[in-house]
Amino acid sequence: MEEVLKAQQETKEAEGGAREQEGESSEDIMAARQEGSASSSPELNSESEVKEGEERCDGKMELLKDIPLEITVEVGSTRLPLEEILNLHTNSVVELDRFVDEPVDIKINGKLVAKGKLYVVKDSYGVEIVQIITPEERLKLIEE
Repeated sequence: MEEVLKAQQETKEAEGGAREQEGESSEDIMAARQEGSASSSPELNSESEVKEGEERCDGKMELLKDIPLEITVEVGSTRLPLEEILNLHTNSVVELDRFVDEPVDIKINGKLVAKGKLYVVKDSYGVEIVQIITPEERLKLIEE
């Protein structure tokens, strides 16, 4: 639905640009747009059209549901000079930049999407999602 509205807007903008080049004022163009949207433009809000758009979207999502994604849980990280890395051996301990009770990063295909808490489940690790990272929060983390 948004794609249809965006395409209509782009078409109107293109028509407006052509009219401005032909000498019509922006007020004339806006008046023509309002008249056109009131009379010639079909309504996109009918129930059947909305339902049809949702079904198309659901069908497209079904195609994507079996695509495998890599999920990574990052416990912490550190930076070491090459000399220290070369001196690592069995039983060496590398200190990470996080505390034990601090949330871990959950990444999907390398992008941070959530924070979590580590658990042990039947001799395996598990992670409880405690926070979903919004796109706005991701932008803030990139800026820091």
